[in-house]
Amino acid sequence: MIDMDSSLQMPLRPACHAGLREWSLVAAVNDDHVLESTLLASPAIAHGCQWIAKRGFASAGQAYNAGLDEARSDIVVFAHQDVFLPEAWLAGLGNALQQLALTDPQWAVLGSFGVTRSHPAEMRGYCYSTGLRRTLGAPFASPLPARTLDEFVLVVRKSSGLRFDEQLPGFHLYGADICLQAEARHLGSYILSAFCIHNANGIDRLPYAFWQSYLYLRRKWWHRLPVTTCCTTLTKGCLPIVRRLAGEMRNSLRPRATGHRSDHVAALYDQLSQSDPQIFVAPIAL
Repeated sequence: MIDMDSSLQMPLRPACHAGLREWSLVAAVNDDHVLESTLLASPAIAHGCQWIAKRGFASAGQAYNAGLDEARSDIVVFAHQDVFLPEAWLAGLGNALQQLALTDPQWAVLGSFGVTRSHPAEMRGYCYSTGLRRTLGAPFASPLPARTLDEFVLVVRKSSGLRFDEQLPGFHLYGADICLQAEARHLGSYILSAFCIHNANGIDRLPYAFWQSYLYLRRKWWHRLPVTTCCTTLTKGCLPIVRRLAGEMRNSLRPRATGHRSDHVAALYDQLSQSDPQIFVAPIAL
């Protein structure tokens, strides 16, 4: 049994992924079974990984800043406890770091899924969601500039000086916030092409805590609105909130099936990789 209350240096192997020799992994933990069967079952964390678990914090910002302070590597990955990171994910991250070393060495934040800076904005990334019961996105060759990133996997360059906002309540929208912080400092945020599994239960509606985070960010970034995230859009008006709540009310009258967390995520990954060989391959820049 791993001591979850302390920082742990995982067994080191010779680095085999270009651009990434050592890295730190931080997770806010409240369910040991999910943690051990998913994130700690990830093949990627055996490669030069410093593992840091954080418990009992009131917000993601507090937990993640505590982990950031303990991190020994400049590359710090923040992942939900229900994320499965295969070796191909690590290869994809290494490839992205290698490219960014040439194109934007002062990058600040990476993520596995997010909203692009293009016009019109697109949701891009490459992952499988058990909650949605489908693969999201497809592989792409080079990191894509992002306006906001989803929270299930974030990568922060510690030397960028970025910190998570400890006043942001709860555990929602901190991916959008740290990207906006980077933007305010003229630092880059990017979506990386690296397949992983978000082994989460599906949801019928966004919780009240999400809207608390929404309203906090709406006030904080008022001068930069609108801001589109993977869940909704932050605007000066309340139309997105009204539309979302109206849609959730309609869904409650006509319930739809949602996905459930897999108890055998490694087997699920094997199944997915048999149907999609690209999962094993980290895209190479053209």
